[in-house]
Amino acid sequence: MNLKYFIVKGKKKYLSIYVRFWDSKRIDQKTRTGISVLYSDWSESKQRLKIKATTTNVDYINNKLNNLEVFVIDKYNKDYSNKKHISSTWLKDCVTNFFGRVEGDEEHKAYLVPWVKKFVKEAPDRLHKGKQIKARSVKNYTTTLNKLISFEEHQKRKYRFEDIDLNFHQEFIHYCRDIEKLNNNSIGNIISRIKTFCREIEFDGYAINPQYKSSNFSAPKNETFDTYLNEEEINKIFNHDFSKSERLDNVRDLFIIGLRTGLRVSDFLRIKKENILGNVINITTLKTEQNLTIPIHPQFQKILDKRQGGFPQSISDQKFNKYIKEVCKEAGIDTPTYGSGVKEGEKKKTLDIFPKHELITSHCCRRSFATNLFLAGFDNATIMAATGHKSTKQFIQYVKASNEEHIKKLSEYWEKQNKKGN
Repeated sequence: MNLKYFIVKGKKKYLSIYVRFWDSKRIDQKTRTGISVLYSDWSESKQRLKIKATTTNVDYINNKLNNLEVFVIDKYNKDYSNKKHISSTWLKDCVTNFFGRVEGDEEHKAYLVPWVKKFVKEAPDRLHKGKQIKARSVKNYTTTLNKLISFEEHQKRKYRFEDIDLNFHQEFIHYCRDIEKLNNNSIGNIISRIKTFCREIEFDGYAINPQYKSSNFSAPKNETFDTYLNEEEINKIFNHDFSKSERLDNVRDLFIIGLRTGLRVSDFLRIKKENILGNVINITTLKTEQNLTIPIHPQFQKILDKRQGGFPQSISDQKFNKYIKEVCKEAGIDTPTYGSGVKEGEKKKTLDIFPKHELITSHCCRRSFATNLFLAGFDNATIMAATGHKSTKQFIQYVKASNEEHIKKLSEYWEKQNKKGN
């Protein structure tokens, strides 16, 4: 393959630099680079500007031509190897892409926000690993888009692909913290999606600043203090008399089902009779589309027996999260616990010590299930088969145990060892 720069002598003072690219009989195209120079400044043999005192911007223009050559050859190798169609405007499109030149309706080819808008619009029809992107993911993409739009309005500028560097990263994080008042975990999730956008932009063949791949282009996170319920607390909730409140009795039963199955709230709230096969539950999860088979816990079975084989009435995730705090408060789950909660008279969460019932959320079900089995001595593989976790690292993040329980577990083990020694 070959690439050549040349100019065509004419009457105009400044002449356009052309680029020609050819490779056997597969392609032979030429187009303007968009750069114009004086005829006297051009070296036909070197295909670059002459290095002399009177030549302006010589280093800048020659570097651009060097980089454009690398870009065109690299793009051709990728497109030809991947059997992409080499159109009659392929070279022109390469040059346009390299310089980031766009028409009014093609801003998505050079600017971040227009590209993300197009991505979000097409997201419901996109496939990820052969599967349709979930509605929840589309919602998260939209949230990130809105934050980027607000950020640009605050900065009073539009960001091109080449602007997504470490400086952008730092300014965006400061904006999210100081203006949007977001916590580190929320900011981290948005940064992770921006990095996803950057990978997709690069995959689409557009030149984007490589600094997004830097380890410093990181997603900030806070240490999490996730709450879980131990076996004693779960039994206390299960045995509490809620006969005076049909609503809380119904929610308590749903809560116990969640605590004893380890399923996500989106799954255990939709268990039906057809999911019960003898003494096990068989269900395909919504988030990961895994088919799980889980033994029915005796407390779950007692709930079914109490309702003559029926199930508690299903409610929304939002109501479930609200009502289980009431259930836990009514059952006396009030141990002072450090975690992220909302203080009276405030709207945003803060880290502090709260009565435990104030920290309970639907995710407590899954964490409690994994943690209690872990503390009971079950091996990771057995618990992961029930929870559907695919990696040990991911699973360990769910296992939460208090210092008191670790101390108790170690003390019991050492006591057994001491008895054996005697």
